[in-house]
Amino acid sequence: MQGMSIVVITFDGEIDDFPVLIQSVDSLVASGTRRLVLDLESLPFINSAALGYLIKVQKGMAKNGGELVLTRLRPALQRILEMTKLDAVFPAFETTEEAIDYLGGAEVKSHDWR
Repeated sequence: MQGMSIVVITFDGEIDDFPVLIQSVDSLVASGTRRLVLDLESLPFINSAALGYLIKVQKGMAKNGGELVLTRLRPALQRILEMTKLDAVFPAFETTEEAIDYLGGAEVKSHDWR
C-alpha cells in the first residue's frame, strides 16, 4: 500500500446526510482509492443501515488490499461499535493524524463529501 494516497473525508452532517457520504465514498472506491479515513466527529448516532454500508465498504476495500479507518468518534458511536463487536472490524483512532500514520502516512488528500 506504500505510495498510494490516503483520502480523508470529514463528515459534517447528521445521519440524514449519510446517503450523500455514501455517494462520495462509492465514487472514491470506484476510482481506485484503497486507503480511506472517515472523520465522523459530527455524527452523534449511526443506524444499522449506515453500519451495514460501512461493513460492506470495509470488506470490499480489504478484498482489494485496502482499508477503511474511522477517526474522532463520539463516545456513543464508539460504544455502538464496541457493543456490536464492530470495533474489531474498524480500526478507530482519536485523531486523524493517528489514522493517517496507521495507514502509512503517505500523501494525503482531503475530499469534500458533499
